[in-house]
Amino acid sequence: MALAVVFVALALIVNSAIFSENLASRGETAGSDDALEMRGMVETNVGDAVRIANRQNYSGDLDGAVEDAVKNTSGQTEHQEVRRGRLVNVAVQGSTEGVRIAQNDSSSFTDDSNATNYKVVGGVKRVAGGNGTRAFRIDATSIDDGSGTPFEVKVNESGATGNENSWRMQIWTTAAGGDTVHVRTLRNESGTTTQEACEVTVDSDSPTYRIDVTRGTIDGEPCDALGTAPSGENFHFGSGTGVGTSDEYDVYFRNASQIEGNFSMVVHDDGGLDLPLVDGVLGGGQPYETDALYDVTVRYEYSTADMRYETDIRVAPGEPDV
Repeated sequence: MALAVVFVALALIVNSAIFSENLASRGETAGSDDALEMRGMVETNVGDAVRIANRQNYSGDLDGAVEDAVKNTSGQTEHQEVRRGRLVNVAVQGSTEGVRIAQNDSSSFTDDSNATNYKVVGGVKRVAGGNGTRAFRIDATSIDDGSGTPFEVKVNESGATGNENSWRMQIWTTAAGGDTVHVRTLRNESGTTTQEACEVTVDSDSPTYRIDVTRGTIDGEPCDALGTAPSGENFHFGSGTGVGTSDEYDVYFRNASQIEGNFSMVVHDDGGLDLPLVDGVLGGGQPYETDALYDVTVRYEYSTADMRYETDIRVAPGEPDV
């Protein structure tokens, strides 16, 4: 879910009558479109605040940084909307801890010991109703062609062996430096393997290949191998890794010398993560990990003379369906 929304409470008051229903089904109600449009803006603004805090405030008060940003935005919005007869209020209700794992020096994806096959993170626990990994993006400056063994991201149910209960994404280009990116995803759920592939020709003038793994796009174009296939089968990040039998999984990189560039992801931290990478930003060519927020829940209230709409909104930018 790019911006996941959990309806904890939805109150709609029209002419003093109270209804409990999804406002989206009440398009004929005066002001409902405005309330929904404003909600979308709130989700976007909160998501931006979370992303910025995770990148810039990882060594400080993450919650405080997001709360300050939300307060500022809420105050500015309320000041603008009150002149239109609308009252808008947004307040942070809570957050879930996470860890951001990234590389930002455009080198190969090998770890600090130059290993090409290694565990990125272990014991990632799924969030109720969510995935446990979000905003996994690769900005590659170089991807090897398919003549060798391609770079692979492997997600395994914690404790599973081999490829049992795994999700594997392989990436290569048609030719070294070529414009066509190929992705093949293999799901092995309870011993049965299925696969889906896609290829996208990227802008030849672009210096990078932009692969948004959890959003399921390459250079902004949908990729069936990272989303829902035409058959209806789910190939989103981490699908098939023991959902319903295990709440935890591990993430590995394989053949990491076959790709160069930057990447980042945010994983849910319940206190039991296995974090083998370097702690903190070193800038020396190694993937690293820092504290982050996985999601934030805000209370959104929108009122006019004829209507009152309030709900809790859970924001987890870049969280995939699984």
